[in-house]
Amino acid sequence: MTESFVRYVKYAEFVAQFGFFSTIIFCFIFIFLTLFGVKRNFGSYKNLLILFSAVGIVFATIELILYPNGYSHNAGFIFYSASRPFNMSKEAVSSLLAFYTGVYASTISMLSVQFVYRYWAIFE
Repeated sequence: MTESFVRYVKYAEFVAQFGFFSTIIFCFIFIFLTLFGVKRNFGSYKNLLILFSAVGIVFATIELILYPNGYSHNAGFIFYSASRPFNMSKEAVSSLLAFYTGVYASTISMLSVQFVYRYWAIFE
C-alpha cells in the first residue's frame, strides 16, 4: 500500500509559513517593547533578549526559503532540502543549509545561556 507524501509536505510547508509570519510579528513586537517599553535597566540581558529575537527572525526566514528536512539517527542530525529556491546551485543550497545549522546551534546556545542567567538571578 503506497501513499503519496505530498499531502504531508504541504502540511510541513504550511507550518513553516505560519511559523515565519508569527515569528516576524511577535519578535518585532517583543523587540519594540524591549527597546522602548522596559523602564528597568537590565543591561546585557536586554541585549541578549533582542539578539535572541533577531536570530529567531533570521532562522524563520531561512526556514521559509529552504524548507529544510531533518533526519535524526542516534546522536546526529542531517539537514537536507528537496527544493532549490531561486534556482540556486547545489553548492549554494548546501552553504545556506550550513548557515541554517549554525543559526540553529546559536539559538540553542543562547537559550541555554538564558536559563543559566535566570538560575543565577533567582538563586544567587
